Amino acid sequence: MKAIHIISTAPYFAKHKDSKFAMDKFELYSAALSALSWRSFGDEIDLITDSEGEKYIKELGINHLWNSVKPIIPSDLEGINPKMFWAAGKIFALREIPAPVVMIDTDFIVWKKPDLPPNRIAAVHRERITPSVYPDLDYFRFKIPFNMKKMDPSVLPMNTAFLYLPEEDFKQYYVNRSIAFMKSAADCDDYLCYMVFAEQRLLSICAEEKKIGSQVLMDRDDLFFPQSEYSHLWGAKQVMRDNTDAMHDFCKRARDRIRKDFSAYEYIIGLIECS
Repeated sequence: MKAIHIISTAPYFAKHKDSKFAMDKFELYSAALSALSWRSFGDEIDLITDSEGEKYIKELGINHLWNSVKPIIPSDLEGINPKMFWAAGKIFALREIPAPVVMIDTDFIVWKKPDLPPNRIAAVHRERITPSVYPDLDYFRFKIPFNMKKMDPSVLPMNTAFLYLPEEDFKQYYVNRSIAFMKSAADCDDYLCYMVFAEQRLLSICAEEKKIGSQVLMDRDDLFFPQSEYSHLWGAKQVMRDNTDAMHDFCKRARDRIRKDFSAYEYIIGLIECS
């Protein structure tokens, strides 16, 4: 099963103008473990990025973590606001990679290969419709008309840190609707509700419209218990940015895991440590 990681640099440069793109060490270790674990199943995983992302990964020397590095995400996100839609690169990556495909966030590690259905989409878990994250559909404002009249507001969003799309027609329908939403949205300082609607809630709505079945890897409440099959850094990323002890602990455990389970790639450790 072909999988993809995504690194889009546009959101970084929107916040750090005139600087050089860089990722935190814990992000690099997480991406390395995610890629190596997926490849250990005998499956391929490509890094889908833009020109700056490709340059960074190759200069760092870690491009061999993936089967290939493809700079096919538009650097300007085709005019989409990169601050509001910081995960838009994932949607553009899906547009270019044919189904069936698995999209995995670089902070999500699959330790045991899931049993994926041939004709249903699969995601991590279903989300609750919490108003502060998933507001009523009339909350959104647009600079270009976007039709939301027939959308079912009761459909539960799905977390797409892991997303399996088995069929090309549905993938393109979802991707086109998501891109249209992002291009139509009026600029504002809401950097959460608009993005998770475009990526996660719209996925479920499109699946309901097209009568495409879906399943999840786990129940949402299972996130708060130790997992042996999946690891998701999720909120731990901010903890590590705020707490150097937590960051050093994670990086040490990641180095130990690479040495133990992926010894052929132990040289990656030195490259990341020098980043």
